[in-house]
Amino acid sequence: MPISTRTLKPLFAMTLMTLMTLIIVGCGPKEMDWQFTGPRVYLIEGTDDDASGGLSQMRYELEQQEVNARVVSYTKWLDIVRDIDSDCDEEVILVGHGHGGFLATQVVRHYAQEHKLKHIDAIFLVDVFNKDWPHSLKQAGHWDPHERPMSTPVGHNALKVRNYQQSSPNSNRWGSNASTTRGSDAQHDHPFYWYDGFWTRDEITGQKWGTSVDDDGVYHQTIDNRDVLIQRIVQLCRKAALSPFHYTPPEHYPHEQARRTTQPNRPQTAPGKVW
Repeated sequence: MPISTRTLKPLFAMTLMTLMTLIIVGCGPKEMDWQFTGPRVYLIEGTDDDASGGLSQMRYELEQQEVNARVVSYTKWLDIVRDIDSDCDEEVILVGHGHGGFLATQVVRHYAQEHKLKHIDAIFLVDVFNKDWPHSLKQAGHWDPHERPMSTPVGHNALKVRNYQQSSPNSNRWGSNASTTRGSDAQHDHPFYWYDGFWTRDEITGQKWGTSVDDDGVYHQTIDNRDVLIQRIVQLCRKAALSPFHYTPPEHYPHEQARRTTQPNRPQTAPGKVW
């Protein structure tokens, strides 16, 4: 039985609207807007009382060196997972402060699952602390003397880990150690079960990471008052971003651009000719 023109018109309109919706919205995870090619640095802020303003300075300085960087609120950390899923081949570097540090380890944990396995090139933590875990009153900073919280698991798929922590008396609480699951009692467990020990007070047996920044005058509530730590992490991110897949020509370096502007213009040479 032939289909009438009256029937075809609504069908054609519905098909066209569906196609337009797919084109505009997209079929997969939405990718963030990145300025450069190459590795991506995600800077995860802590809660409001963590004062993670230094991460914005890190983003600015990394972008000046042509390294992709984004500051992400701790409430939007799942946007990082969606962005990675939208382009799984790109290298990932995570930086987290306070509760944002814990969420950075959550991203690593997500990609430690066998069906999602992806190596994270580097993760840099500052006073990692999970505000939702059942800490004791001393670990949470409510009673004196303060105690360091139980170690935070970091997945074996993280290739480079740095954890900066303090024990300042001016701090309401201290950050925890980071503990690798590689070679630990949890290495064969599904990542979903890595946090079971926090309810039974059983530490993960893996190698612990923790570098004191007490001498730098850094304490948990803020990362934006000590430039020395910010510059240290910027350099670590820059080094982690350098790879055979990400090459920035020397003439794009900020110091090289400044040097060239102070020199007189030189005549262009033919290909292969050296002055």
